[in-house]
Amino acid sequence: MRHPVIWGLAAVVILLLVGVGVLATGAPELHYEDVRPEIEPIEPEMVALPGGTFMMGNPTGTPEEQPVHEVELSPFSIGKYEVTNREWKRFAEATGRYHPPNPLFAQGINYFLDHPDSPAVEMSWSDAAAYCAWLAKRTGKDYHLPTEAQWEYAARGGLEGKIYQWGDDKREGMANMNKDWNGGTMPVGSFPPNGYGLYDMMGNVNEMVNDWYSETYYAKSPRKDPVGPGGLENYLSLINPVGRSRWKGRTKVLRGGSYRAPFTWEEYNPDGMHETPVQPGAREYVAMHPYTHFDLGFRVALGGVWKDE
Repeated sequence: MRHPVIWGLAAVVILLLVGVGVLATGAPELHYEDVRPEIEPIEPEMVALPGGTFMMGNPTGTPEEQPVHEVELSPFSIGKYEVTNREWKRFAEATGRYHPPNPLFAQGINYFLDHPDSPAVEMSWSDAAAYCAWLAKRTGKDYHLPTEAQWEYAARGGLEGKIYQWGDDKREGMANMNKDWNGGTMPVGSFPPNGYGLYDMMGNVNEMVNDWYSETYYAKSPRKDPVGPGGLENYLSLINPVGRSRWKGRTKVLRGGSYRAPFTWEEYNPDGMHETPVQPGAREYVAMHPYTHFDLGFRVALGGVWKDE
């Protein structure tokens, strides 16, 4: 008599696991609706990169940034600057969205309207991905959030084997960084570009990318055009292994560090907080919608391989 009960329980477990798998692998909802199609998007200024190979990872960083491994990327383009308030405003008005709330550091001003050339902040990952989808539909071009590999390749600026995008030294004045919480962002392009002519890849705002986050992905990442782990692996990473992403729910990769970023993982920002450092190989995670933050932004990419076909 036990066998029917056991098989019944097994069937329930299997159905639950299948349901979890469907939920975990399903793409996040990217909702927008064009309510004012007469409002044209501002196409971002892009920098074309020829693709090639590079060593991805951070030998002096956390276990999640290792092992350092060779990656080959197809040609793609990436935004010269982070997406600005001016660009986001077109999206908000064309799709009937509210303007982002005033960030914590912008006391006494309307950051969104009064600082059009500063990076847009206070959006979720789903909001950023929806912006890219809207831009792609309106222009007929393959705009998207960059993959983690595309982002790191671009951030290194062609400089191989260095801790920072400018070399191995802790050089001041190269990025908007090492401020306390009320220091705030700067207009995009306020600091020197990297070797590819890209601005603010380090500092200013943390940049969200397309990949799901997994602590152990680098150990099995494909060499050619990696697009990150699947949603199911991200879901399982909340349970096993017991890693940092477990406590935040489903997560995407976060790169670059913000205006509060220090030079290394061993350092803390002026608030005494542990922040992602300004190292091209440094990686963190960001929780999914509705989570957002006052130093959270993004830039767009165009073309290349960025999703499983």
